[in-house]
Order: sequence, then C-alpha cells, then structure tokens
Amino acid sequence: MAQTQTSLATGAALRPTTVGNATRIWETNLHWDLWSQCSVWNPRARGVDVWECIQAHDSTTGTQPPNPQYWRYIARR
Repeated sequence: MAQTQTSLATGAALRPTTVGNATRIWETNLHWDLWSQCSVWNPRARGVDVWECIQAHDSTTGTQPPNPQYWRYIARR
C-alpha cells in the first residue's frame, strides 16, 4: 500500500520534488503559486535554502520561509 505525506498546514498531499536550476529569490509583494519554489540565503550555513510553496498566496513580511503554513523545506545549495 502506498503512503502519502500530508502537509499539516493545508492537508494537501505532498509530492516528491526536484530543485530547479534557477530558483527565484523570496521577495514581498509577489504571488506564489502552489508548488512554486523560492530561495533564501542562510548566513549561518553560508548557503541557500530552497523552499516549496504549499499554499498559494501573496507574499508579505509574515509569509516568508520558514513559515510552515506556506512553505516546506526542500534542500540547501
């Protein structure tokens, strides 16, 4: 029997994903579609964290990663 991961924030089934070659940097005042990806600089790790949108929304200061209502962590580059 196949198992499905579920996002606690949305109840949506999560899917396996691939990090794109050109991942957009997270900014305010943008619309983020479901499953779109963004990148955020992580100064502690000195790398870029890649996040996937799990709920379509318009970005504001409170909706940036790592907000689990809107994003799930994918990888570090």
